[in-house]
Amino acid sequence: MYSSNDSRRNTVPIYDQAYKPWEGAFVTKPGTWWVIARTGVRTVWQKWLILLLIFSSFPFAVRAVQIYLNSRIGGDSQFESIAKQLEIHGGFFEGFLKGQGFMLVLVLVIAGAGLIARDRESRALSLYFSRPVEFRDYVGGKFLILAFYAGLITLVPALLLFVIQLFLTGDASFFREFYWIPFSILGAFAVSVAVLGGMMLAVSAAAGSRSAAVVFFAVLWFPEIIRNILSRIPAAGYFSVGANLRQILSVFFGTERPYDFSTAGAAGALAVYLGISLAVLRLRIRPTEVIR
Repeated sequence: MYSSNDSRRNTVPIYDQAYKPWEGAFVTKPGTWWVIARTGVRTVWQKWLILLLIFSSFPFAVRAVQIYLNSRIGGDSQFESIAKQLEIHGGFFEGFLKGQGFMLVLVLVIAGAGLIARDRESRALSLYFSRPVEFRDYVGGKFLILAFYAGLITLVPALLLFVIQLFLTGDASFFREFYWIPFSILGAFAVSVAVLGGMMLAVSAAAGSRSAAVVFFAVLWFPEIIRNILSRIPAAGYFSVGANLRQILSVFFGTERPYDFSTAGAAGALAVYLGISLAVLRLRIRPTEVIR
């Protein structure tokens, strides 16, 4: 039997606030998005992705050979017909970026399917937002991961092709005529990655890591199938992300529009897709509220 004095002496308090809580403002540190992006790039960099990037470099090699052949036989009248086919202009770089479209989608799916889905499944979002990390830091860091790998198969090789052409030309004539091409490459890359990368992050946030890839392919290809079925209706192209991107690319490189619907409408449709992606991210990624 314990006495009443013993019970009072052995009583332990279940709660004791022995510290003074932080009463100031939670200020995000500059460069938080960069830390998230840098860590994510290292995490995603794996053997299978390296092999995919190597495989995607073959079109670059083919285009580089085309530039070399054009520099050798471009001024020879005996090969005039061949030289026209090898001519380097805005359409050359547009064709390269379009040709990399499928590989771009594959890289975005492989690198991005689990970027947010895994954080949600493992309940890691609370770990991010319990620190001074805001929504824009988190999403911006994740987006830069996709932009990095997308740039390796589109932006970087396209700019290298332009540099190779300048080097093999031997004079400034090509640069004087096509000085705008690097800016067009940057613009086309920015639009493509903003729309496709935003959609990939939204799908990753809305679906599980295993189903995100399937959902992303469905969102891209099902409207494209519908557009092909309704090919006689030009406005049907607004529902296809790929068709709208191809329409915008023709504006950047000064080539003929591939479809009959307006480029302004294509730009508006892409803006709607991007807006929907941001709305989904806002709904699915909610920062943790710190209780004082």
